[in-house]
Amino acid sequence: MKCCRVDAATLAALSDQAPETLHGMLGRTPAMRSVSYRIERFARLPIPVLILGESGTGKELAARAISRIVGSEKPFVVVSCAAIPPTLIESELFGHERGAFTGAVRRHTGLLAQADGGILFLDEVAELPLHAQAKLLRAIETQEYRLVGGEVTQRSRFRVIAATHRDIDAMVRKGEFRDDLVHRLGAARIVIPPLRERLDDLPLLAERFLCSFREAKGDEGPVRLTRPALELLRRAEWPGNVRQLRNVIEAAAAMAAGNAVEPQHLAEFLVKSDRQTLQDGSVPTLADAVRRAEHETIRRALERAEGDRALAARWLGISLATLYRKVAQLDGAVSEAVHSRT
Repeated sequence: MKCCRVDAATLAALSDQAPETLHGMLGRTPAMRSVSYRIERFARLPIPVLILGESGTGKELAARAISRIVGSEKPFVVVSCAAIPPTLIESELFGHERGAFTGAVRRHTGLLAQADGGILFLDEVAELPLHAQAKLLRAIETQEYRLVGGEVTQRSRFRVIAATHRDIDAMVRKGEFRDDLVHRLGAARIVIPPLRERLDDLPLLAERFLCSFREAKGDEGPVRLTRPALELLRRAEWPGNVRQLRNVIEAAAAMAAGNAVEPQHLAEFLVKSDRQTLQDGSVPTLADAVRRAEHETIRRALERAEGDRALAARWLGISLATLYRKVAQLDGAVSEAVHSRT
């Protein structure tokens, strides 16, 4: 397969070092080396790990890296705490007996049982309702639990890795999250830096995503990112971090007719920030600023809801019909990110 690459001159200007994959996470910046070090150290200790970072930074990748070090043959069970309705979270975690509640027509094995001998990954743990936090804490500490509606104690020897994009310590101060659960989960912490704090890794990430695009297309598509295109990416805002970068690269690669991704292929997928606009000497209109803020809020809600538009609409406080109408109006990168998930 033809090698995907960033312009040689561009890559040489950034660093003489070869790119490195740090436990499956591409990067060579000091921040990412620190992440790699913590993954390596914490993986070998039988303790919970709390992974913090903005949406799209790669928190699940870090959790899966720990799982690989521990042993890939062991279970790795993912719980999306934001995607499970509060009324069903205990049933999903602990399981339930037949007849435990209306609609419980059969016995259900929970995720704790499925994670026996392996890792339970609590993604977006900050969304876990308070009523379930105390029971989860006890299950973590004792490795014991009961099914909803059950009387027999069950055992599961699982290890917890939790992740969130929210300031969980601030939530504790506001009474929105139990401090004892945070202390149990967060003694060992890994903070994944946002893309804006590791821009020297951007060419390597772009190269990887370009290669992945070509592999998916059967060795078709552009093989490099030109230096002007790279500079445009470096000046962009990345609220969606590495996940957003991947969406932009793939969309631009699909638009490029030749062997290279040029700035014109990227421009329509990048929402120009207020900071960039002011640097250009112009001032955004209030309508444009409001539109960009609305688009970004919708994008974040859909990303956090993993494409569940009904759930995103409830979080946004609008009707599902209104959300569909607004999604249809989105342009550029926001539109591309939305349609890639739904």
